Amino acid sequence: MFNKNSLIRAVAVIGIITMMALVVLPGCSFVGKAELPDQTTTQDLFGGGSLDAGANVGDVGLEKCCPICKSTSFKGPDDKGYFTCNDCGATWAETEQTIDVTKPDGSQVQLSPQEGLKPNTGNMGNSGNSGNSGNSGSSGNSGNSGNSGSSGNSGNQGGNSSTQEPQKTPQEYLEEVKDRWGDVIKPTIDADGNITVESVNGKDTGLFGFKYSTKDKCFITAEEAWQRNFGYNETYDVSAPVIAITYDTIRVYFEYDGLEWMIQYWKGQYGMVLIGAEIGIYNRPAGSTASTHYECASDETKLLQSMDVYRRNNETLKYNKIFSRSPSYTWWCTGFIPGTLAAGQYNVEAKATRELKVDSKMTFLSPEMAQAFMAGLREVDHIYHNAPQVSPIFKFNEMASVAEYEASPSTAKFCLEEDGVTVRVCWN
Repeated sequence: MFNKNSLIRAVAVIGIITMMALVVLPGCSFVGKAELPDQTTTQDLFGGGSLDAGANVGDVGLEKCCPICKSTSFKGPDDKGYFTCNDCGATWAETEQTIDVTKPDGSQVQLSPQEGLKPNTGNMGNSGNSGNSGNSGSSGNSGNSGNSGSSGNSGNQGGNSSTQEPQKTPQEYLEEVKDRWGDVIKPTIDADGNITVESVNGKDTGLFGFKYSTKDKCFITAEEAWQRNFGYNETYDVSAPVIAITYDTIRVYFEYDGLEWMIQYWKGQYGMVLIGAEIGIYNRPAGSTASTHYECASDETKLLQSMDVYRRNNETLKYNKIFSRSPSYTWWCTGFIPGTLAAGQYNVEAKATRELKVDSKMTFLSPEMAQAFMAGLREVDHIYHNAPQVSPIFKFNEMASVAEYEASPSTAKFCLEEDGVTVRVCWN
């Protein structure tokens, strides 16, 4: 007969096979309906962009433009591969997966390849270049019908503003999902505005445990995801590479209120098509056996969590935010967006997952619990990378205040906020 741990391992294996069929093989459509092209972005999945994923310069109706102001007047690439916009002064370098942009104010962002393309209908690409109508913004030239097309360059607004689509409402996102997958699933919107499916017995189960946050623009896990029934143990980390899930993880152990707690952090590449991060809260009765198994936190022990996830630009060595998770009471704070850390690689090495940085907040049940958690942080001495399995040395730097935390360039740090119960944690 199976004991509990054997049963958990058996279910994990079944889950791995199932997830491979549902996620890896169909290209992470979550319903197995259609594969996602290599360049698909969150905007492509749920609106916000007018171009097809994977579109290239030379495709009918598209032309290259500045990813910031959408001007087609730019120079480059130079000998280092950089383009420079003649209108707004932005500079950028292009890869297959991203456009790394330095704005005129010096700030940096990562954009999708589609941001560097725009419609060109009969040479109308500058939205004010229809028959040279792009300069029609200059009302002084309106006598020349070739220049009268659009008030396009009036204050340089024409072509630039025309490409800015209004923010979609959750209902508009939902309609797009219904149009795309309505014959397979029955999507709905939960109380927080997240796209999910009709739940069983009113529980927040999502689709295969996942739903889409229309607020944070990322995939997240449902509160009653199927995974909640099986807790967590180290077997899952060892097994995850089988379904192309490769990550760094840190486990923080402490005791509080008669329970042994484990709070685990992850970040990495999921199924060759997503990148993201997770924070899970687990516990078990004090004095449990030496097993690595913990149960998922109950509704009574959920904590308020949030996180910002960044990706490093390996040329500038600066981190650019790729998404955030808004504060919510949860046992499993997650966020995933389309993308890869090492395109085409089934498992990625630790040097790739180190490109991601997570800055999180967690509000504990009491000051004593926050102190117990920080004691656990001080004991962390390594990061575990699951494929290939390596455990490099890792230590957190403790900051005396939020001001010191925010000023520190360290990417491995924590601090207690002034309320005495909220802990900030940053790691890469």
